[in-house]
Amino acid sequence: MASKLDDSSKLWFERLFTRVGLHFWAGVVFLGFLPTLVLTLLGYYTYGVKTDFTGTISLGVPLLLANVIYILFSSRYIRRRIEDLEQYSLSMGADKSRIRTSYLGDFRLILATWAVLLATGVLVLEPFFNPGYSLVQDLLRELLYSYMRLLQATFLWGFLSSMVAIYRMGRLPLRLKVFTDDRTLGLKPFANTSLHLITIYVVAIILTFPIFLYPNFAVELSLTIFLVLGLFFFLVPLFGLHKKMSEARAEKSALIGLRHSRVMSEVEAAGEQPLAEGLVNELLAIDAINWNSCSPDRDSGCSPRRNCLSRLPDTSVRSLIAPTWLETKKESY
Repeated sequence: MASKLDDSSKLWFERLFTRVGLHFWAGVVFLGFLPTLVLTLLGYYTYGVKTDFTGTISLGVPLLLANVIYILFSSRYIRRRIEDLEQYSLSMGADKSRIRTSYLGDFRLILATWAVLLATGVLVLEPFFNPGYSLVQDLLRELLYSYMRLLQATFLWGFLSSMVAIYRMGRLPLRLKVFTDDRTLGLKPFANTSLHLITIYVVAIILTFPIFLYPNFAVELSLTIFLVLGLFFFLVPLFGLHKKMSEARAEKSALIGLRHSRVMSEVEAAGEQPLAEGLVNELLAIDAINWNSCSPDRDSGCSPRRNCLSRLPDTSVRSLIAPTWLETKKESY
């Protein structure tokens, strides 16, 4: 039963490779690259349809090989990173029933993305790429490239849905870490995963629309469309994580502020009298939180002399502790 569940979580081409008894590398070559190569050569020599963007077989075939290998490996990597992030969310107390990542490999949704890519290629991009082609040639070209579009749709859906998954996992109730131990409250793996995936996505888009080899308006238009789309989905989980961190920090700051106000009231009530040991310990604890939670760095805008978390007074609370009491404590040690 466990193997079935594990197999069902994989992408469609991973299951296909397994069913025909091929290792992943062999599957990439024989079931990923060879079909697209045959379709490309058939279109070029039979219908006079040029390869994508380069116009020649000598450049088109190596680019096609790089595209297929990168897309298939990257799609599998994205799936694995999201599964690892799911396990990390569970370790932070997330409710497993509320974590849904199965749609990343849902073949029906991949087919829907594939249909959108085909329609976009035929109706929007194709007139710019090959304005001299007839409608029949355009349709034949897209039919010949339909398998390649399926691989691209798998990658595109995997990336877009993974960003949504990161956003949804980040919004779940989690046991956040103490800010003195981890300034990101334990949310850093979510941000790191988003950063890794957007890097993979950008490289894939550049390989698909190689403006460095074939600069023209059509490639620039396609590159812009997909980069803007990827950037939008990349920012979605980051904004959610930032909001969660801000809310958690505001909550902790409020708690520290209340404790600080209570302690200061007791200090004022004591007047010139020596402070009790328990009160001094509370002052030192607040001072330690104040300094440890705000290390000097460019990103936080904090300095050792400024409290950036609880917004307490700039002066150290150690100044409130009677010097004679401290001297007594030192002598006792």
